Amino acid sequence: MRIVLNAPPGFGKSRLIARLASGRISLVFVRSHLEGLQMAQYVSEFGGVPGLLFGRKSLCPFGAENAAQCLWLRESGACKAKSRRPPTLIFDIDELYKAGVCPYEALHAEGREKNVVILPIAYLSKVSNISAVADLFENVEFVALDEAHNLLSVVEVSDSELYSKRYCQEEDGRLWCLVLPLAAEVVRGVRFIIAASASVVRYFSDFFTHFLNAKFIEIKTFPGAENLEVEHMPLKIRYTTRLKKDYVEAVLDKIREVYKEYRRVVVYLPNKELASYYANKLLDLPVSDKPLGDIDHVIVSYFGSPISEGVNLNVKAGVLVGFPIPNVKSKELWLKVRLIQRLGFDGYKYGVLFTAVNHVVQAVGRVLRGLERERKYILLIDDRFAEYKRLLPEYLSKAVK
Repeated sequence: MRIVLNAPPGFGKSRLIARLASGRISLVFVRSHLEGLQMAQYVSEFGGVPGLLFGRKSLCPFGAENAAQCLWLRESGACKAKSRRPPTLIFDIDELYKAGVCPYEALHAEGREKNVVILPIAYLSKVSNISAVADLFENVEFVALDEAHNLLSVVEVSDSELYSKRYCQEEDGRLWCLVLPLAAEVVRGVRFIIAASASVVRYFSDFFTHFLNAKFIEIKTFPGAENLEVEHMPLKIRYTTRLKKDYVEAVLDKIREVYKEYRRVVVYLPNKELASYYANKLLDLPVSDKPLGDIDHVIVSYFGSPISEGVNLNVKAGVLVGFPIPNVKSKELWLKVRLIQRLGFDGYKYGVLFTAVNHVVQAVGRVLRGLERERKYILLIDDRFAEYKRLLPEYLSKAVK
């Protein structure tokens, strides 16, 4: 069976993947090494034997990017690792290093011997990356693509890595290719596949099901749904209005109101500059650009920031300011639109609208963790949430009038 799975944040997609992978020879692709470490713990809980294959920079406590840097760290005495194999394999970089073991070497030495190998999804983005792990596909029974929306991206490649001119285009002397078609070619012979994402709602599923030759399954219910309150404020947030005094004050008043009730709040704005601007207007509140744990504060960030996807925030409310249509001046954006169009799909739909909805869903997902234990609140500020209501998952769209 080949499945593209859409399920809300907090549903437990990672645990589901771990359970399915644990009883067979599997490859699990995740977005970051932190998610990989978490997936390894889940696989162990379900009786599987996980291996973790990530790069040096992710797994080295000192961020070494290659073997030469690794050697220098050891020769200089900065790195005190003495062994490649720990007495007991644990999936904690700090604990491995404290035991005198190089986490990168330990995890790679053990990784290929395990029945569930966990890798970064970036391995599927280029031919050169795939060649490094091609042997792992020889006997694989199950492949999982966690956070599969990341495959709808473009990467720069060299001429030697060109896998199909249909999926690639030259721009300013540089060659760019869509990732999803390459990933689909690599997993074509695998019988059991699951590509999971909270962002790939039914409206955007065709592109993924077509290339992965998969069936779309949508799950609408999730633990604690009764504790989620979503409200919509149809303020016209645009490039020409978002710095006008009346609009700024209206948004600031709502943020203060939400903080007063919920105390731990995250705010997402259209870009980094606006986030900085609003943060400076909220100095009467405890404001930060990063999470500060369980103390009362307001995190002010932007759509697409490092804390907008793949991390859990200890917050009770989220305020999303503006429907995050991507920067229309971006050459990469319109390159993606043209490539998708060339393949017979709606380039604007998948290049522009999908990017916006993905930003919304991922930002909301930072708030929904732990929903089964406490009440959470989401405020959507922009009239375009109503215009694009049909694109949103049901748990958001039902509150938009």
